[in-house]
Amino acid sequence: MVDIVVDIQGVWLPNKGAELMARATVDELGRRLRGARFTSPAQGPDAARAALGMPSRPARSPGKERLLRLVGLGPRHTHVVDISGFGYGDYWGPKKAKQRAGAAIRAGLPTYLLPQAFGPFSEPGLVAEMRRIVAGARFIGARDRASLEHLRSLGVSRELRAHPDITIGLDASKRRIERPAGPYACLVPNAMTVRSGALDEAALVDLYARCAKICREAGVEPIVVLHEPEADERLARQLVERAGGLRVVALEDALDIKALLAGARCIATARFHGLVSGLSSGVPSLAIGWSHKYEELLADFDCPELLYAGDPQAFVARMETILRPDGAVELAARIGAAASRHKAALSALWDDVAEDMLRTSR
Repeated sequence: MVDIVVDIQGVWLPNKGAELMARATVDELGRRLRGARFTSPAQGPDAARAALGMPSRPARSPGKERLLRLVGLGPRHTHVVDISGFGYGDYWGPKKAKQRAGAAIRAGLPTYLLPQAFGPFSEPGLVAEMRRIVAGARFIGARDRASLEHLRSLGVSRELRAHPDITIGLDASKRRIERPAGPYACLVPNAMTVRSGALDEAALVDLYARCAKICREAGVEPIVVLHEPEADERLARQLVERAGGLRVVALEDALDIKALLAGARCIATARFHGLVSGLSSGVPSLAIGWSHKYEELLADFDCPELLYAGDPQAFVARMETILRPDGAVELAARIGAAASRHKAALSALWDDVAEDMLRTSR
């Protein structure tokens, strides 16, 4: 048993990607650090955070948390794990960096920034703060090559590496969910595709409707999966109308969503963690991306050809090939082999983080 209390920061609920990242952190570190407890800042529904095993804590500065521990009072935390996903870069500025990892490091708490997106960094105040964070963190990992280059551009003298998304290792095989009786494909929309300017709304709905048509022609039921029900519900309604009626599935638990995606014949997704869940389950997953992270993830799984490149006809034709009885045998094997590599790398990452936490808890 260990006297370790890990504060998990950067989790905004009810975002399903954040939920998956939090679940992975609690599960993996909990298995390796018997008796460790987890907390999190109050951010979103308290009940949801408690259900994940990281109940909300009172709002206190890292310095006050450290003082409480020194005098033997609780609740307090001994380590900080940051899984922001995307919280450090010019978009957010220096304030968030100072309030999160920067404050924890200044308070002397061992701090781990698990694989996530970083950068770019151009604002002088943010550059200075990120240099302190990169130099002071016990672990910092980039989730993609672009983020890695942004971290390296800070010029801090330490080894920096890219690591897989931590949700890749989540196992959803034992989840008990209701699935379609026959073969099915999942269509996962994302309103951010439109907001980012990657595709306009009409074009996105039309692309998904074409995918639905191809699925039906192949004898595979197309279902709309709402990875973020509140954000994407409007797009789903339009798609249902445009495609002449489709089943829409909105599951409460993010791991249940992964289980549903894992059983699909094929996936077409604009949600990043929908793509992660599909590929890590060995399912051929076509991506409609709005940032570099989609392209890099597909490259990491040795299937860069599954990215939408602006040609709807080519994208739908790719899905048509995948849906043939033996049309994706080699592709699925390639994706599965990459998933196994990434899961092994993540297991080693969690081992290293847990061992460091044990060393710094004494």
